[in-house]
Amino acid sequence: MDDKRFRLDLLIALGALLISTVAAASSAYQTYVIRKQFSATVWPYLTFITSSSVDKYFELDVSNAGIGPALIFSAVITRDGKVVERPATPTAQPAIAAAIDAERAEAKADEAKARARGTASMTASTIFSGDVISAGAKLELLRVDGKFLARRVMAHARRFDLTLCYCSLLGDCWTKRLWDPDVQPHATRACPNA
Repeated sequence: MDDKRFRLDLLIALGALLISTVAAASSAYQTYVIRKQFSATVWPYLTFITSSSVDKYFELDVSNAGIGPALIFSAVITRDGKVVERPATPTAQPAIAAAIDAERAEAKADEAKARARGTASMTASTIFSGDVISAGAKLELLRVDGKFLARRVMAHARRFDLTLCYCSLLGDCWTKRLWDPDVQPHATRACPNA
């Protein structure tokens, strides 16, 4: 009789253990699903947009097509694979403008040959670590106007590149490179300085 009682107690204990294990696993899975759903509500998705007209302008923008803000942790501009240093002061020329200095000089020479002075203009912005690009926002990084400058920049556009590392509010991070053949941002564990 005691042997049957022992087996029944053991069966009840094992059943309770199984039920509590299933409940714990279900709770953990539900927490995982809720976190995934919540992360989708704060998910940033940065894209680069280039637009141009050969004889008029070239423009490079970064846009947040996601539904959450993008916290920028690094922005690296390169020319021919070499890093273009960030400006030391806020009033200095942005790095993206420095990346096209050669094209600006060539365009100025082209203007002089064509006797068309003053037809070129440029607007450039800098992205710093700590900047935030809101959901749905677009930031104009570079715009050049004028036939000679637009032609030169478009002809050599692939010589300069921009790589952004950004995170969501939950700490999920991605990198996005301007001329990356893969359209999708790449998930990364963390950004430098993150």
